[in-house]
Amino acid sequence: MDNNFIAAIVLGSSRLTGIVGSKENDGSITVKAYTAVNSSDFISKGRIMNVDKMTSALTNIKNNLENQTESRIKCFYVAINCMGLRSVTNNVKMQMPSSEIVTEELIASIGVRNKESRPAEREILEAIPLEYRIGTAGTQVTQDPKGTLTDRIETRFLNIICGTKTLETIISCFRKANIEIADGRVFIGAEMLAGIMTTEQERSSGCVFVDMGSETTTVAVYRGKLLRHLCVIPLGSATVTHDIANVFNVENEEAENLKVKHGYPDFETLNDKEEIHLRDGGRMKKVAELAEIIDARIEEIVQNIKAQVDLSGFNHDNLVNGIFVCGGGAQLKGMDNAMKTHFKDWYVRINKHSARLKVNAPDSSFNESGIYNIGLAFIDNNLTNCYGGQFSIFEETEETDTKPLTPASEGKPVEEEQPVTTDQDKEDVTPKKEEKKKRPSRFKSLWSKTKEILESIVSEPAEDFEDKKDKD
Repeated sequence: MDNNFIAAIVLGSSRLTGIVGSKENDGSITVKAYTAVNSSDFISKGRIMNVDKMTSALTNIKNNLENQTESRIKCFYVAINCMGLRSVTNNVKMQMPSSEIVTEELIASIGVRNKESRPAEREILEAIPLEYRIGTAGTQVTQDPKGTLTDRIETRFLNIICGTKTLETIISCFRKANIEIADGRVFIGAEMLAGIMTTEQERSSGCVFVDMGSETTTVAVYRGKLLRHLCVIPLGSATVTHDIANVFNVENEEAENLKVKHGYPDFETLNDKEEIHLRDGGRMKKVAELAEIIDARIEEIVQNIKAQVDLSGFNHDNLVNGIFVCGGGAQLKGMDNAMKTHFKDWYVRINKHSARLKVNAPDSSFNESGIYNIGLAFIDNNLTNCYGGQFSIFEETEETDTKPLTPASEGKPVEEEQPVTTDQDKEDVTPKKEEKKKRPSRFKSLWSKTKEILESIVSEPAEDFEDKKDKD
């Protein structure tokens, strides 16, 4: 096993994914291990709802990836997209007694002041300096003030904030699972994803990036290579499924199948007389009724996306590269038409994978559904090495049931990957699995046997030894 790799864990409302890989000299990515567990029963809209289940899932992912790589993983990069994650602007003004040269230390002190002004019960995950205004009049605008002479400097920051409780819960779960978070911070999943789904030139001349997941939709606006606006909308493709299930009174599985089969409706070609046969009760429903349910919720999601673009202060004229849409929810049939209803003059592109990444994986059908895209983005950035050493015979190992999602199981519930439940969980419909006992290491077994032999020799009474000697 190579002793240089990147490891990442991405928190999603439908799946918790883990991946290990490295970036080669030619720019390609080699995937060394990957795994995923269903997270819908302990993560909702990106927020952790059950700490015990989350901790157990993290432990399973770590053990599984270490078993696949036959290596210890000292730390993991972590990405989140959760409800409440959004951007806010903040201006920091600094007046000096006299003119002085702007140094790195001065710039750092401005950054400290910015973080001190964070909103109550919010944490700043990332602070992006958008511009620096130099001088009393503030007429000189730059993104790199170092070396300039001034007695006054005003900095405009774009702060990406998240609820303090949400972030503390995430960090607590990783601590309980004994997993170190790389670089001591969590990353924003949509930002990592935008880095591989769009080019630097596209972000420079302006574009909108949309990550449509199961329970959240993240909107990020880029201009001049910088993120200018970000918001997580608490609506996603699973919301459409729940609407169908509630109105038609069917199970989520059947509702999901109806959504995927029919997709976003084209009312011009819709057959009003066509009916759907529901599984339970032999009931019939009109396709037109299903179309109205899907249309109403998708329309709401797209309207929210448009509202966030408007709030950014940019428009089609200065976001010339249009809109990039990805994520599981974006793969719904007809989604491009839904986007174009509110972005008529925009260039809309819906993608499942990054066009520029060359990925080598042990399975040719790896990442067919795109659930590992954010993890691949971490590897592509070639960050700090996460290798923690080889397995040792002196260590205890623990077997886990977590396995990589196969192509057939991607997008479906994977029962064997459910985290171990605890005594605190009430009436879980899934039968509890027996926890596998830890296997003693080879060293411990050998020492135990040696210890028994030594103790028998030392504790044998002297008279018994003499008797044995006479008999011999």
